[in-house]
Amino acid sequence: MLRGFFEDKEFFHQFRLIALPVAGQNFINFATSMADTLMVGQLGEVQLAAINQANQLGFIMNLLIFGLGSGSNVMIAQYWGKGDVESIRRVMTLMYRILAGVVAVFTALALFCPYQVVSLFSNSPEVIANGTEFLRIVGISYLFNCFATATIIVLRSVGTVRISLVVYISSLTINVFLNWVLIFGNLGFPAMGVRGGAIATVLARVSELVIVLIFMFRYEKNIGYRLKMFVEKKNGLLRDYLHHASPVIINELLWGMGMAAVTAIIGWMGTEFNAAYTVCSVLGQLLSVAFNGAGSATAVIIGNTVGAGQYQLARQRANKLLFISILLGMGTSIVVLLLRGPILSLYNMSAETMAYAYQIMGVVAALSTFQAISMVAIVGILRGGGDSRYAAIADVVPLWMVAIPLGYLAGHVWGWAVPAVYAMLRFDVVLKASITLPRLLKGGWVKDVTRVVE
Repeated sequence: MLRGFFEDKEFFHQFRLIALPVAGQNFINFATSMADTLMVGQLGEVQLAAINQANQLGFIMNLLIFGLGSGSNVMIAQYWGKGDVESIRRVMTLMYRILAGVVAVFTALALFCPYQVVSLFSNSPEVIANGTEFLRIVGISYLFNCFATATIIVLRSVGTVRISLVVYISSLTINVFLNWVLIFGNLGFPAMGVRGGAIATVLARVSELVIVLIFMFRYEKNIGYRLKMFVEKKNGLLRDYLHHASPVIINELLWGMGMAAVTAIIGWMGTEFNAAYTVCSVLGQLLSVAFNGAGSATAVIIGNTVGAGQYQLARQRANKLLFISILLGMGTSIVVLLLRGPILSLYNMSAETMAYAYQIMGVVAALSTFQAISMVAIVGILRGGGDSRYAAIADVVPLWMVAIPLGYLAGHVWGWAVPAVYAMLRFDVVLKASITLPRLLKGGWVKDVTRVVE
């Protein structure tokens, strides 16, 4: 695996070019979530748990967006490797059309059925009431969030990544400032609590889409996508798109529903466990700073290499990326163990909730290496190499067939302690790493998904 590890200078250049900006973007997202939970956490554990439960609908939607973007990138990265820009535009058109339908459904659920949505994840009347109030407002942001996020994901495949830093730094600044103003009633505004947090989120999402649109229509040169392409009838790639992208989209939908099920299992075990899980979810975003950066860089590098017809080089690079993922996992495990005390000290929580969160973070640290391997292997190598169907199976089956049943039994039947319940709910990452490594080492995952379209 390590023979000539540092000889492929183009590989390391491309990895840094993509991974570092994406990691920066994810760190900004972490900082945004951290600020949100810190500010809302000052209102109390009920409000903190309520926002987490209300955000589950947006979480599932965002995973669908990620699925649409990543599924599109299965083709886009390889077409970019071939230099076929016209086919990239056609793939983007298909993605945007599907995205329009997705955002319509999720916005309708948030605006017209918020109580029913939040009730799926909690049995606390106070949590449901606060969550309903939050979701009814924040649902307005879904339209802006969908198109901005999907576009940023697609741009990574053609090497355009810095725009994401501009977008999310702006969003972070606006969101934190408006949270301070609207949640607590500063600068002469009334204190609006969770409603203020929701309004701040909406305005931050509007800023994201505005910046993306300005960039796409004035500064972006690699693809040159224009609005008129959205309504063009000629495409010719619909069958290919459904064949190669649908496994990724279905994968993300089922995974998102699975994580929502995990949240529901935790939510029905009490406000303290729920609040602790909310805080630890923010820490999970800190892990994603490294993991998603590596996974995104992997998908682009492998996709471009396969698209250029360099199959053996793609396999060699995959081995290097696996080794990098192991180092990242071990490093983040140490970071979590060192930071869990200082991070938890920032929150206004009861002693019981604090103890739960501290224990859960220990489980997070123990599983971080497996999580890193599965992220790079599934989201990066298998999808980038065109083996999206196996990636979907490896990602979804361990979650639904093992982790969720074990977690439910541990928490609601066997009465296990909180850290043991959480460990069962996240045991899928161990299984994912175990079943993907043999596939990768054999090398049969390399599949060219492109073709010439008239």
